[in-house]
Amino acid sequence: MLIQNPKLPIPGKNLLKIAAPSLLLVAAIPLLFNTMFFYNEAGFMTHVRTIFGDEKVVDEVGYATKWFGRATTWKKAISVQSVLVVDKDDSNPENDALGATIETFPIVFLGNVDAKVESAARFRLPGGDSFLTIAQEYRNPDNFIRSALLPALKETLQATASLMTADDYYAGARSEFAAEFENQLNDGLYLIKRREIRSPKGDLPQQTAILQAGTDQGNFGHNSGSQYITEKVTDSKNIPIRKQQQFRRFGVEVVEARIMNIDPNPQYKQRMLKVQQALAELAVARQNRLKEEEEKRLVTARGEKEVEAKRQETLRDQIERTTQAETDKQLTVINAERERRRAEIEKQTAELLRDKATTNAEATKITANAEAHAREATLKADGALQSKLDALIEINKAWAQAAAQAAVPSVMMGGSQQGSMGRQDEMSQLMGVLAGKAARDMALDLKLNK
Repeated sequence: MLIQNPKLPIPGKNLLKIAAPSLLLVAAIPLLFNTMFFYNEAGFMTHVRTIFGDEKVVDEVGYATKWFGRATTWKKAISVQSVLVVDKDDSNPENDALGATIETFPIVFLGNVDAKVESAARFRLPGGDSFLTIAQEYRNPDNFIRSALLPALKETLQATASLMTADDYYAGARSEFAAEFENQLNDGLYLIKRREIRSPKGDLPQQTAILQAGTDQGNFGHNSGSQYITEKVTDSKNIPIRKQQQFRRFGVEVVEARIMNIDPNPQYKQRMLKVQQALAELAVARQNRLKEEEEKRLVTARGEKEVEAKRQETLRDQIERTTQAETDKQLTVINAERERRRAEIEKQTAELLRDKATTNAEATKITANAEAHAREATLKADGALQSKLDALIEINKAWAQAAAQAAVPSVMMGGSQQGSMGRQDEMSQLMGVLAGKAARDMALDLKLNK
């Protein structure tokens, strides 16, 4: 059994007394460092308040002093967005240093159609004294987002929704809605006024593009013969008057603004379903009409094709007949021309022959005239005695031959008192009478000139 001697010194207690101040000093160094210095991350600005009452802005990356004061970190670009379903894993879904994510809030279009909007906007904070003014005014990013950015975002969305109806938005004005939202968020809200337009008496009430006729539409649309429209309020120079965004006074810029989705109320969705069904039926009817028109055009085209084929065939026959007639005409002209040429040639030949015959006749005439002139000269020379003698001889020969061939009568008649005359005497006497006659005819003088 060991018995402790209280008078003996304990080494551990002396070592603890010696090491305790050193341990406290080592533990105090990080604490002192964190209270004197801080680290500014990239993309952030820090609002520093020292124990000496000084304020400054640190926007450079790295360590900076705060001298036992407080440093509030701000993001240079703050994002604010609204979503239909908030992420449950987000520990601070409404506001944090990186921005804000909130649940969508309802807006009301013209025509009393409410909807929820998923939007996103990004704001860039100024530097220097402008940022220091914001930090002094709102003290921390949460207050700035909650008091300045979120109200401006909601007011701008509602002001943009007041410029158009839900029908206009879903009929093709989505890009216009987004552009007007960014424009008003950056340059200020339009001041608008509502004006009533009464339809002329007897006109049918205007139907909406979304709701079909005969459907209960509540307060949406006006079938009382009047229509309400909104107009932008302008100044004397016809420039729209705007309400300036409060955060723009501090130099905050809108980097981007987007509209991701608009979710209308269930009643409007039912209307849209009916419209989609009606549009589908209309599209089917339109397609059927187009089909009928195309079939009609097809039948017409086929008929025109057949008519054109017949017309072309008839035209071809006509062309062939015309060509053949033209050919025959040309051939006739050619034959006529050939016959004319032949007739001309024959005429020319006949003229040549005529000229030749004329020449021959003239030559013959000249020859005959010459011979006649010669005979005439001869006759004039001897009284044509030789010719006459030759003719008389020929005549006497003819009578002599006739007398020689004359038949002798079988009965002889008695003679006269003066004496008897024989056959020979009769013929001689007859020949003498005939010769005398011929001489008289030829004017021939048979007397011998002594």
